[in-house]
Amino acid sequence: MKLIADSRGRLAAIEMFPPGTVFDASRQPDGSIRVIELVEKEVPVVPVKINQDGSFECPRLMTRGQICQAIRADREA
Repeated sequence: MKLIADSRGRLAAIEMFPPGTVFDASRQPDGSIRVIELVEKEVPVVPVKINQDGSFECPRLMTRGQICQAIRADREA
């Protein structure tokens, strides 16, 4: 689809860009422009216990591998 900007630099394509939707646009090294729809995700909240000495305790322990795997899965989603 070919889009042409108006005199104020706006693009309009109601099928691709519904009103009120948030997008991120960035220029790529090859000169192209990448437009990504930003989707809000729910983030799980883990209760943290604060000790009297100021240290924290998390009831759910995760290994480095599990953390990396969770980050990778989030990036691919």
